[in-house]
Amino acid sequence: MNFFNTGYRHIITAFLLMIVVGLNAQNTPREKVESMRIAFLTNRLDLTPDESRQFWPIYNNYRHDLSRLRRSFYPNDDGTDPHLDADRQLEFEQKKLDLKKQYKPQLEQVLGKAKLNKLVSAEEDFKRLLMQTMRNRRQQQGPGRRW
Repeated sequence: MNFFNTGYRHIITAFLLMIVVGLNAQNTPREKVESMRIAFLTNRLDLTPDESRQFWPIYNNYRHDLSRLRRSFYPNDDGTDPHLDADRQLEFEQKKLDLKKQYKPQLEQVLGKAKLNKLVSAEEDFKRLLMQTMRNRRQQQGPGRRW
């Protein structure tokens, strides 16, 4: 019997989530978001320890490359550029798609097709959750204060 195929996987996931939440009190907003992303995706994908060990370095490299790509097109700190025309926007979207295609084989090898498909929807779900969390905090704190 495999230790991680029993109910212990859920206990370990809950423990990791508690650690991440505890560490959030000391981090910058960006680090808090990344901690939330790690906990969310680990839980949503139901990653085994072996999958997690292989997945996160690849995924972090992908996120780093995506961030660098975004900064090359959107130089403002908030990721926007009011002067980006339609052609430039399409170019960015194509390069973003190319980057996803570049990382797909590596991620699929680690996760398999089913979990890779879950990853795509989990990333979108996380974005929605993050946006809702930010809206809620802004409403609770009032104007002028964030995080």
